[in-house]
Amino acid sequence: MTLEQLEAQVFALPKDSQVILLARLIEHLGQISEIDQEISASWAEEAEKRDEAMNIDQVAGIPAKEVFQRVRTSLQ
Repeated sequence: MTLEQLEAQVFALPKDSQVILLARLIEHLGQISEIDQEISASWAEEAEKRDEAMNIDQVAGIPAKEVFQRVRTSLQ
């Protein structure tokens, strides 16, 4: 499986599952590379706030495809 295939599968998940996966990845990375737990908790909290803001239409999301294209363009 390529990174792109995995990415597509993750983006196909419901938003709440994506948030849970993100939290687990952050927790996993924190255990492996000793990321400051306070920072990790702050990121997880921020992700949950942003998800909720999108759920109640406070903010509009940007499609991931567009975000990654912007990042790729900025790195060239």
